[in-house]
Amino acid sequence: MISHIVLDMGGVLVELEWQQRMEKLLRRSLPMAELHQLWVTALSTVDFESGRTNFDQFAVAFIEEFAVDITPEQLKQEFLEVVQAPLPNCETMLARLQPHYHLSLLSNTNAAHYQKLRDRYDFFKYFDQLFLSYELGLMKPSGDIFNHVLTRLHTPPASVAFFDDGSRNVEAARAAGIQAYRVDNPDQVMAIVVGWP
Repeated sequence: MISHIVLDMGGVLVELEWQQRMEKLLRRSLPMAELHQLWVTALSTVDFESGRTNFDQFAVAFIEEFAVDITPEQLKQEFLEVVQAPLPNCETMLARLQPHYHLSLLSNTNAAHYQKLRDRYDFFKYFDQLFLSYELGLMKPSGDIFNHVLTRLHTPPASVAFFDDGSRNVEAARAAGIQAYRVDNPDQVMAIVVGWP
């Protein structure tokens, strides 16, 4: 019986212009799976999204790592635009789920993106707990981050459902015993939840 729902943020609740912005910065096109892999292995982004560097340090490190011809300020502006508005029905879905489930957010994110969203939107109010990679010093798809979440939730993995747009993250959650689903928007999440017995 599912009592806890854990949701990814970018690509599930919030629209990302990730592929377009990163391809523009890197000046090359990349398949989404390759971009996901690049994101969780690039030293500049891993350090930033694990909370080891600030926004200014990240910008300089990214430019050096990928040899992009752009100023740190331009990179920061472009990078902030990766996260856009909440996807359609985001708040409607969260409002429907909140009375019935303990809701958590589990996101690979950074202080800059989180602050931008927090300043502009209030969907965070629906969550009982926020698990943000830059605060935890851990990133998906590491098994450690899922073990940390389970420990903090004080609940067995079988009572947790996790929704993410990244296949590797879904596989890692399943390896931790969590019921996990790959989805791309709030409507897909709702369709799965409604279908539960």
